[in-house]
Amino acid sequence: MPDDDASGESREAFARDLRRACSESGFFYLKPPKSLFGEEENEAIFEAAKSFFALSMEEKMKMDYANSPQFRGYVSLGLENTRGKIDAREQVEFGVHSAPKRRKDMTHFYERLIGENQYPSNEFEETMEKFIDRMDAISRQLTRYLALSLELEETYFDYMFAEQPNMQMKICKYPIAIDGGESSFGVGPHTDTSFVSILLQDDVGGLQVEIEKDAWIDATPIEGYFVVNIGEMLQIMTGGYYKATPHRVLSPTSKSIDENKARLSIPYFWNPRLDFVAKVDGEITKKGFSTAIEERSETSNENRIINAYGENAFKSLARSHPKVFAKHHPDLLMRSDGTIEKKKS
Repeated sequence: MPDDDASGESREAFARDLRRACSESGFFYLKPPKSLFGEEENEAIFEAAKSFFALSMEEKMKMDYANSPQFRGYVSLGLENTRGKIDAREQVEFGVHSAPKRRKDMTHFYERLIGENQYPSNEFEETMEKFIDRMDAISRQLTRYLALSLELEETYFDYMFAEQPNMQMKICKYPIAIDGGESSFGVGPHTDTSFVSILLQDDVGGLQVEIEKDAWIDATPIEGYFVVNIGEMLQIMTGGYYKATPHRVLSPTSKSIDENKARLSIPYFWNPRLDFVAKVDGEITKKGFSTAIEERSETSNENRIINAYGENAFKSLARSHPKVFAKHHPDLLMRSDGTIEKKKS
């Protein structure tokens, strides 16, 4: 990704490359400018992740996400699911760190996602917040190039994020598959609710992308590069021209790596404001940038994509963490298609 002071020619070339990647596969590798993210930042975030997962279970459970109405904190192995199937990973969930709103002051149920993160130490918190700041800068710059890639003014998408983007991130550890099998899922097939998702991964590998129906390829780690994928919000806005592509993670096996090692990854989800509602954008489609989306039906019982971002985000977390949803939000009802509404009194 070019620096801010790059020539117009290099910026235009990068935007063209983005258009091709986003419209053809929905996935691409991204090398950010060193001014935004370099080797020092990479080492710091992975060292923090390793140090956390090396803690005793007793220490990690002091950050138990079951205590967070915002679904944040430590999630132990086997507690998260993707489309009803258990994920084989442990992780820590983070969001925008801010004071939660009182229920009586809320207009929409998705405002319950506003709240505080959990941290094991001040040092760990400082490392996470520095990483989040770096990723915010990368995401904002990438968003402007995405606008240019669609022949729009580079500030075109800025209003979606303003000063209150609802970013989410995780640090994840994928242990070796217990049975040593080749088909164990660290995370099952899914698409992301984000605008874009930006992944930092170690050298173990395991991420796969569905390029055609039931045809999966490896997103092999490349040192110094992020893996970026398009989320459902941008897919909706481009009328399907930019694709939110299904992806999954295969658990490492004793055949592929040292038995004492595990896969570490740090996904960062660049999301719009909670109150943002995505719809097909006429400024994009009138330029010819649109294509038919092979969408799940709006009445599908599988997993409805909701164009109201806050509702889509809450739905995704509630489905993945049903026990936390039931504990902290007993007044809400989740329907079979994932839509959420207040229970009738």
